[in-house]
Amino acid sequence: MNARPARAPSRRVPVSKSATSTSVGGVPAQERKLRTQGKKTLRKLLDAAMIVFEKRGYHAARVDDIVKVAKTSHGTFYLYFANKEDLFRALLADVSDEMTELSEQLPSIAPTRLGYDELRLWIGQFFDLYARYYPVIRAWTESEVGDSDLGELGVNVLGGFANALITRVAEVDPPVVSNPDIAAVAMVAMIERFSYYVLSRSLDVDRDQLLDTLTSILHVGLFAGSRRRPTR
Repeated sequence: MNARPARAPSRRVPVSKSATSTSVGGVPAQERKLRTQGKKTLRKLLDAAMIVFEKRGYHAARVDDIVKVAKTSHGTFYLYFANKEDLFRALLADVSDEMTELSEQLPSIAPTRLGYDELRLWIGQFFDLYARYYPVIRAWTESEVGDSDLGELGVNVLGGFANALITRVAEVDPPVVSNPDIAAVAMVAMIERFSYYVLSRSLDVDRDQLLDTLTSILHVGLFAGSRRRPTR
């Protein structure tokens, strides 16, 4: 595949409005009420950690690396996090919150052009979210984090995401598939693994083609869309 990169800039961890507002930080940060500047410092440390995790991996990353990227001190770090694992848990909590919110935003998908467009928009939002948190997702999907609790938390993120999609697949009448539970898991597996494959290998793939392909497969296969790209 060749064309422009899919989402290379997102690997630099741009921060969304929702990510800024929902982060509660590690144990030390949760023990006090953060003001505006404190929330900004917290976010700066989380973003710095994602940059370090991407470059060095979770195990090789050090608190020293994180504070250097964040341009702050060790003392400041420990005002917000007990240690590196505590910070990682905070990032996983952010991923979980945002994925849960996104899964709940998927509307009923009709077999029409409007349904196609809504599904395509939603898949694009998933890809953007996945790209932003890729260093964190890579850490637990590649078993870089040995703690079983962290690994289980990561698995639960996608498990909860799939559960929220079962309702949408089950709404199709007449049903395209006999088991919406299996179909929802397959849907999550397809878009999650595809996103991981593209980002982990830094593939050059046209973003519009990426979204059109995934949307067409899912719209036809799960939501009774036309095999032809639907027209308005």
